[in-house]
Amino acid sequence: MDLRQLRYFEVLATQRHYGRASTILHVAQPALSRQIRLLEGELGVRLFERHARGATPTDEALFLLERASFLLRYAAQMKQDMMLRQRDPRGTVAIGLSPGLAQQLAVPLTRAVQHLFPEVRLRIVEGFAPSLHSMLMKGGVDLAVLNGPVQRSNLSTMPLLTEEICLIGRPQDKPLRARKIKLARLAGLPLVITGLAKSGVRLELEAAAARAGVVLNQVVEVETVEVAKRLVLDGVEFTVHFAAAIKNDIDAGALRAVPIEGLKLRRVLARASDRPPSKATEAVMATLRGVVEESVQSGTWQNATLDR
Repeated sequence: MDLRQLRYFEVLATQRHYGRASTILHVAQPALSRQIRLLEGELGVRLFERHARGATPTDEALFLLERASFLLRYAAQMKQDMMLRQRDPRGTVAIGLSPGLAQQLAVPLTRAVQHLFPEVRLRIVEGFAPSLHSMLMKGGVDLAVLNGPVQRSNLSTMPLLTEEICLIGRPQDKPLRARKIKLARLAGLPLVITGLAKSGVRLELEAAAARAGVVLNQVVEVETVEVAKRLVLDGVEFTVHFAAAIKNDIDAGALRAVPIEGLKLRRVLARASDRPPSKATEAVMATLRGVVEESVQSGTWQNATLDR
């Protein structure tokens, strides 16, 4: 098995047609067919079912496709890294962020990277923790900010910060007049629940409520804090999230966020440990850490403390 065979296989599995695949690869169909047969012989499996309309990948081929694509991307990255090793950081770096964090970090991180490393291009990918984990493992992103602690041997992590989780509502709402609120005070309050089940803020809230015997009144479930905010502003009472995600609304006096005692979430910057980072990836990691530190120390990132 060699990279050329895997490249031929990947294109054929994607195109599902020998003619189209051979055109893309600039090889004759008999040569393509021969390499696929050699690969099938080495692996001891049938990879394609040929028919009049093309070639359909077998289950074994679909299993192989994910791994072959990873190896080909890794090989291309190695080549690029070696070419760029003696030059300034350059190239594209994909970073995975939750929707709320993307809203907070996209502008300052992009500005900082453009200023410090003009040859680096950011690709910001939004997703929730489970999909970000998956994208890191499959090479879909180079970096991701995850909820800590992360206990995976194939991930390398850097601590970023810890945020207090807050009850969010309109300033005139009675429960928000205190500087902090006890978890028990949430019992019965109509809540807009954000995020995915068993993930992020929602996981922390529901787990803490279950331990304390607090029954939450979940009026509606949404994925993002942006949608939750709109519902709260429209009078659907409260939501639970981070103050930094609604900073503009807090500054404008439209919303208020009060920390809930004992509810916090750690943030870590993660990358796959089995893929050495490129110079561009290392540059973005350092820049992100600097942006986070500046935001916390200046008070822009409210109710947060830096982790070392």
